[in-house]
Amino acid sequence: MTVIELGCGLRKAEGAIGLDINPRSDADVLCNLDSGNLPFRDSSIDKVLACDVLEHVDNFVAVVEDIWRILKPGGILEVSAPFMSSVNYFSDPTHRRAFTSKSFDYFIKGTTSSEYRYSDAEFLLNSVEYEKNEYECRHFINRMIIRWANNNMEKYERRYAFIFPVYQIYFELQAVK
Repeated sequence: MTVIELGCGLRKAEGAIGLDINPRSDADVLCNLDSGNLPFRDSSIDKVLACDVLEHVDNFVAVVEDIWRILKPGGILEVSAPFMSSVNYFSDPTHRRAFTSKSFDYFIKGTTSSEYRYSDAEFLLNSVEYEKNEYECRHFINRMIIRWANNNMEKYERRYAFIFPVYQIYFELQAVK
């Protein structure tokens, strides 16, 4: 299985080919994601990991299209990113965007945003979840709120996200080709 990790930084996932713009990182390949040309052949990658990196790119649509290009049919894109109400989003001056449960809707057939046809890249949304890896670390009351928010995403994002903020949102998407 060929796995690449975009923006691998100093903690590259075991077994992954790391890409990063920073020459001081653990990257195997130095690469600017905004260049629009990931150095891999079309449909050659099984999985792409994008942990805390897509919020930094200038052209989100073009970068996601390039990820789709290199993924095999059925290939997986795993994303973690700052949620829109996260203090972590606002505290980093290099962040270009925060994410919601609908941030990939331009690429998911059948969503209202996909009807605008901004892109030919298409994904299935396998899952979206708040605080996936941090859930067990949270206080009991926070875990109850996170559990409720994960079961009521639209209501949570429209009404309660800035009252009871979460930090991260996680996506698993599958390339449709």
